[in-house]
Amino acid sequence: MTRQARSTSSTPNPDFRALKRKRGQGNVDWCERVRREMREATPEQWSLIALIGGADTLSFRLRIAQSHLRPDMQPSYWSEALLLVPEGAALAGARAIHVPLMQPDGPEYGPKSNGVVSTPLTAFDDAQRYPNIALIALPLPQARVLARVDAFMSSRSTLDTLEHVLRWLAFSWGVAKTGNPLHENYGLPSACMLETVCAAEEFDLTPGLESRASCPEAIWSAARHWHDYFIKTGGQKPFGRYAIDHAYPIMESARTALPAAPQAKAAAKSAAKAGRRR
Repeated sequence: MTRQARSTSSTPNPDFRALKRKRGQGNVDWCERVRREMREATPEQWSLIALIGGADTLSFRLRIAQSHLRPDMQPSYWSEALLLVPEGAALAGARAIHVPLMQPDGPEYGPKSNGVVSTPLTAFDDAQRYPNIALIALPLPQARVLARVDAFMSSRSTLDTLEHVLRWLAFSWGVAKTGNPLHENYGLPSACMLETVCAAEEFDLTPGLESRASCPEAIWSAARHWHDYFIKTGGQKPFGRYAIDHAYPIMESARTALPAAPQAKAAAKSAAKAGRRR
């Protein structure tokens, strides 16, 4: 099991709650809806991150690997973490900054930017391909976080995300005998990038878990259950919305009685015969 501390909060964060999609609504429109509800999350004081959960095979491998961070051991809802950078008033032109496992070729050669890539948010719009989504506001000014991202991109000595990329690809593709990277404190690269830039601003994104082992499930757990910690440490708690439309069907059967041993069966049969003779 991956070592982590558990939150002492007795109830989930009341300001991080479910918001169902409207019929046929894509992820960008859903995020826009959430942003209108969260007007107080201005870029001057807050940064937006998104968690997404894919439904393809690679996402399945990532989601099930994170089950070790859940007390019920069920697959995580999440496969990727993104830093959102809105362009203007709408999210339709927003960028998603992340470290994808499938690194692009060409001018965005991974070692040049420590694996960090800027992708249009519209690339994650398909609600069938990415059926789970969460939008979380962190109490950090966006400009300062982006400055930390720029520094992170030019300093692989701080955290070499490409090492994490290779570990997770080997695990996801079933290469050799590669085990779950979380068991060796290799977190998912995007989450580790976010953890590092937040730590540079003295904000602990995932309390109770080592930063190198960060992952979307840990970010989800912190936003949902560590709100008392954030308040007690003198800060503001994250808040946001989420929509979960995909989970793997797991059937938990009721515990049944073990079949009786042969000797017990014979004794019961003899007793029944004796009863009939009486």
